[in-house]
Amino acid sequence: MLGKLLKYEMKRSARRFCPLVAGYMIISVLLAVFSRMDFRNSDVQLAVIFAIIAASYGILTSVLFVFGFSLSLSNFNKTLFTDEGYLMLTIPVKPYYHIFVKLISSVVWSAASIAVFLLSLFIIDMDGFASDFKELADIISQVITHEPLTALLVFLLMLACFANLQIFFYFVISLSNCFSHKVLAGFAIVFANSIIMSFIGRFNFSSSMFGFYIDNPNEIISNVDICFMILYQLFYIVVYFLLANFIITRKHNLQ
Repeated sequence: MLGKLLKYEMKRSARRFCPLVAGYMIISVLLAVFSRMDFRNSDVQLAVIFAIIAASYGILTSVLFVFGFSLSLSNFNKTLFTDEGYLMLTIPVKPYYHIFVKLISSVVWSAASIAVFLLSLFIIDMDGFASDFKELADIISQVITHEPLTALLVFLLMLACFANLQIFFYFVISLSNCFSHKVLAGFAIVFANSIIMSFIGRFNFSSSMFGFYIDNPNEIISNVDICFMILYQLFYIVVYFLLANFIITRKHNLQ
């Protein structure tokens, strides 16, 4: 059942993600064509068109990354807390399956957003991108070769931070739907959480890489420190996950 639910979620998301990617690729091709033109002796209208295309590319790049992250949040709200929830919460699937599926979908589409962005850079400047990408790949390869454990732990930490942020918003959406003014409640929950986390951070600021470097600017971060950061993120992932699951199963009353 989890596989079928994931398949449905991916198809649902693809119907919204693919049109954006198609438009983004068209703008990238147009930008690549116009960027190779010499505007010194060209019509002013062509320069204006180029400026519009360049601005559109920048805007769509921002939209692409935000969309990849927020797509599962939108689906989470629609499939569980709207009229669609009548169907989704009556199928023989535990509520936490929905959280897992939305999280997997978010990781996939966020990774797809990065891949699409890199492809657009390749289209716009093939030679420059190939050179920069090869240099970056060599650096990553050297890091993995010499410090494979550290590279793995850093990757897991990034994944844990992403999952923490995503599941936190699942919790915010779940709790805010228990109030009549959902949007206002959502902002209030985020604000209250930021205050609480700021208070906790005073006692445990080194739980993030940023905090570690502020406290220890001349020290090299160790694998033990990274493991602690991962555990710190996992703690909040579990807390937000359990709270969201509890609200969906016990507190939320579909209307």
